[in-house]
Amino acid sequence: MKKLFILFLIAGFAACAETKKEDMSTKSMAEKVEFFLENDQYSDALTLLETQDETEEVMTLREKTHLNYGLFLEYRDSNVTNMRDKMNGALAQYVEVLKINPDNEKAISEIEQILGIYATFDNRSPDEEVAEDLRELGFEV
Repeated sequence: MKKLFILFLIAGFAACAETKKEDMSTKSMAEKVEFFLENDQYSDALTLLETQDETEEVMTLREKTHLNYGLFLEYRDSNVTNMRDKMNGALAQYVEVLKINPDNEKAISEIEQILGIYATFDNRSPDEEVAEDLRELGFEV
């Protein structure tokens, strides 16, 4: 009886896993991106979006993905403990947001906040590549 129960349990898990795969294949691109964002799979979302033509919808989804990725890196990523690495990663994502939409207030606000923190430390600044991108966008670094 115990073996039969375990067999049914395994079959149930396999069926659930297969259902999720089927559900993902029937989702629209926007639904797939939302799924990736909800699960902090930003690289997967960006990879999907890079394979698409640059329509207005795709660009809006890319902007949203880069913004959410930056916020994740800045506030919630526990895999990177070095604050400088976290902030450089976040700044790089916010730069990508502003390349898509130069008027994105949230990205501008987050950049200004991070640069304000850097300004309180002597001899600390973002990586040079990120700093150059920020200067090109009009920020004083």
